Amino acid sequence: MLLKKSISLMALALVAGVLAGCIREDRSDCPCDVFLDFVYTGDGDTDIFPDKIDRVNMYIYRASDKSLAGELVLDSPVLDREQGTHLSLSPGDYRIVCWGNVMENTQVETSYDEARVAEPVMFRGTEQFTGTDPLYFSELEISVPESLQDVHATCKFESAHIDMYVHLKGFRGAFGPDAAPDARISFSHSGCPAYTDFFNNPSDGQRCDVFPELMEDPEDEESYILVYNVLRFSEQDENRLVITDPSDGSEIYSLSVPRFLANHGLGVDGIQEAVVPVRIILGPYGIQTVEWNIEDVKPGFD
Repeated sequence: MLLKKSISLMALALVAGVLAGCIREDRSDCPCDVFLDFVYTGDGDTDIFPDKIDRVNMYIYRASDKSLAGELVLDSPVLDREQGTHLSLSPGDYRIVCWGNVMENTQVETSYDEARVAEPVMFRGTEQFTGTDPLYFSELEISVPESLQDVHATCKFESAHIDMYVHLKGFRGAFGPDAAPDARISFSHSGCPAYTDFFNNPSDGQRCDVFPELMEDPEDEESYILVYNVLRFSEQDENRLVITDPSDGSEIYSLSVPRFLANHGLGVDGIQEAVVPVRIILGPYGIQTVEWNIEDVKPGFD
């Protein structure tokens, strides 16, 4: 009994000490509990966050001077236990920016007025772009009251990328010196946004050419498969798929992506899980472009 009473008195003393430090006119140094939930519904009403996002990088900015108040990384094991996070923030206004799936192919620059997200090669400027991670974005403004009442809010995510599925049928070994079986064509996706900002606005002026990995189709020895992600472009932004002959660098074929979308009744604007599925077929009478049924994509390529 005496032990329990002593513990209770110690707990009361601790609480009293904490309150004594925060019961004053200026509470700017007093922490407040902020509870955030993460949600992503894609193009429907059901939360699919666990299916799409394996990691969250969070950046917390003070609204008063746009300075970085803190940042944290929540990896898959943490998100599996709790789809959200708990912060302790002093009273004030904040803007919270989250990026989902910042992995090895994405770099984040956090200086508020110049904050950007891009492939690491954009900041180095020495290598080719190969396609970004499947990125997702969330922004949230919150006010932490001086009353120190708990704050509960939801970070609603949106897509920051477009999935590209390209099947090059008949191109494997068809070009290059003596059309050798190991002669690989060059493929690029030109006119893609080089970066996106901390409002999920892709760059207008700075564009790049993406050179994704050219994978051999395991079920068709004459074909290639390319599965990659690019930062979001609109249906009006001109960007092209370009196939080049490796022997002399000449252009074999070029496809306008906006024109392809329009011709096949496809779209990306206003679609969260936007997909561009293209099959380019090299036949005896030329090159034909059709929509690729991406259900044909083999396991291991998604």
